[in-house]
Amino acid sequence: MNKKPKIAALTPGKDFVFFDPNKHIDMRRSNLPHWQQDNCLYFVTFRLADSIPLTKLRTWNFQHRSWLSRNPKPWSSNQAKEYLNHFKHKVEHWLDQSHGTCLLKNKELKKTLVECLEYHDGARYQIDSYVIAANHVHVLVAPRKGHSLSKILQTWKGISARKINRILKRSGKLWQKESYDHIVRTPKALEKIRRYISNHPI
Repeated sequence: MNKKPKIAALTPGKDFVFFDPNKHIDMRRSNLPHWQQDNCLYFVTFRLADSIPLTKLRTWNFQHRSWLSRNPKPWSSNQAKEYLNHFKHKVEHWLDQSHGTCLLKNKELKKTLVECLEYHDGARYQIDSYVIAANHVHVLVAPRKGHSLSKILQTWKGISARKINRILKRSGKLWQKESYDHIVRTPKALEKIRRYISNHPI
């Protein structure tokens, strides 16, 4: 229920391609940078709205804006590593501390989210693997042609929020607005992410 079986793993060259720095990159940003490139595989994390304490999040946002202003792109390999260590990895560490209500521990709510993730799998996108933790979700997903990652995430979060709120007989914000997404760049990176998902605590 929590993860796709290993046999669902996608095949490079057939189901997706790795990131190519020489091809067009659609760069968008809100609070976070989002890079999109045709036919790629993405490692995506989205989280419940209360999954990180507000005090930690405010400090993170301030440091993030400050760092970006001092480090305009393109980044060197050292800058990219620094960004991951100071920002992405820090958020992952906080998420794994299980802050907030941790609604996704509830089996019925988790089942509802699984149904949302898998509903268009094979049609609008292909899922390589995923894990649903207590307060966040990690997914390896390759959008199909004509379907953007942003729209896929909007659908997952929008439909699951309505269904979960209905089950809980509540209203209001369920998911944090922004998600973290990263284009998979190399076979080595892919195997590392797959191990991370496979070994992730739930």
